[in-house]
Amino acid sequence: MNDTKKEIRIAGLGGQGVVFAAQLLGRAGVLEGWFVSQSSFYGPESRGTLCYADVILSRESIDFPFVTRLDILIALSQEGYDRFAKDTVGCTFFDTGRVKPDLSLKMEHFSVTAEEMAQKELGKKMAANLISIAACCAKTGIISKEFLIKALQELIEGSQRPVNIKALELGWELGIKAVAHV
Repeated sequence: MNDTKKEIRIAGLGGQGVVFAAQLLGRAGVLEGWFVSQSSFYGPESRGTLCYADVILSRESIDFPFVTRLDILIALSQEGYDRFAKDTVGCTFFDTGRVKPDLSLKMEHFSVTAEEMAQKELGKKMAANLISIAACCAKTGIISKEFLIKALQELIEGSQRPVNIKALELGWELGIKAVAHV
């Protein structure tokens, strides 16, 4: 994977916090010193249908703001995985409760028990997006935990911060322990 540029896609269903996860990753990237481009795509139905958001992190100016070489896929739904996994050249992080990966694809697959952990530890399935993002960052080293938390504090109101920070911490631990399924 290129060390000066990372192209990341978060794919899931409307209502899973895909766009917020990309905004968080993008803001954390800015705080960490990356040049960042972030875009999101969803249909008019939005809730319950396929949506995805892209983040490009680069050490140099970004001359084209859309993903052309998908380095990392974070799949929060089977639909997102099925649509984009075959185009991924680096690795995929997938939610084990929602995605059955095709391990014949030539990339590393990292399983993350995001939704299960969000429900069990936080009582809130909606935090699966944050758990997945943090696991990816911990495993790949693209963004530090410090800047993820700082970005979250900038984007989330006070009363929601503790549970969301806890989600990032849980995801970080999962990422550190993640083992590739090739």
